[in-house]
Amino acid sequence: MFEISIIEDDTSACEVLKEYIRRYGRENSLDFEINCYGDALSFLDLYKHGSYIIFMDIELPNMNGIEAAQRLRENDSTAVLIFVTNMAQFAVKGYEVNALDFVVKPLTYPAFCMKIDRALKVVETLSPHRITVSVPGKVVRLDVRYLC
Repeated sequence: MFEISIIEDDTSACEVLKEYIRRYGRENSLDFEINCYGDALSFLDLYKHGSYIIFMDIELPNMNGIEAAQRLRENDSTAVLIFVTNMAQFAVKGYEVNALDFVVKPLTYPAFCMKIDRALKVVETLSPHRITVSVPGKVVRLDVRYLC
């Protein structure tokens, strides 16, 4: 199971992203645990090291996404970060906090698929404790730390 965090203050944008994640999971026989946060401070307060993929808006209340990403990187240098924004001019700043990518709103499903495909490949390379097993009808990824 892959853990995905969404930090988005626009409820409708968050719902679209959740639906895209669920749809992608169904189409690719993958399970995702999705955690949503309406602001960066809530996310940072509850963040546990090991969220695999993080979709973060840049325009957030109280603390913007760039500042939140800087704080995140103080504790977790490997989480896969993708900015979701309508402000393409901030894309360069995203790379300063080691963001994998960014997408411009309104998000489309084909664009989302390209981003999550790339993110999942990175997660696989960063997760030495995961193995992939083929079973009839699907592929399962297991965290071997919990098998013993």
